[in-house]
Amino acid sequence: MWIVLTDFDGKQIYLNTTHLVAIREHGRGAIVTHVMGQTVVSESPENIRRVLGLTQTTTLASALERCGIEGRA
Repeated sequence: MWIVLTDFDGKQIYLNTTHLVAIREHGRGAIVTHVMGQTVVSESPENIRRVLGLTQTTTLASALERCGIEGRA
């Protein structure tokens, strides 16, 4: 699936989400990591997740608990 994002210069970025690796908060926007690199966009991580239909995310700690693995620092 392709989505359209906006960089901080107001230019559109077309991103193939098949190769999306990570989305993380960065100031007022997000850093989107793709298999070919990273880009900073003005959309928030929450907005990007909503567009992608990612309604629930799980923290690593809760995922480890479900698997019966005790996390240690």
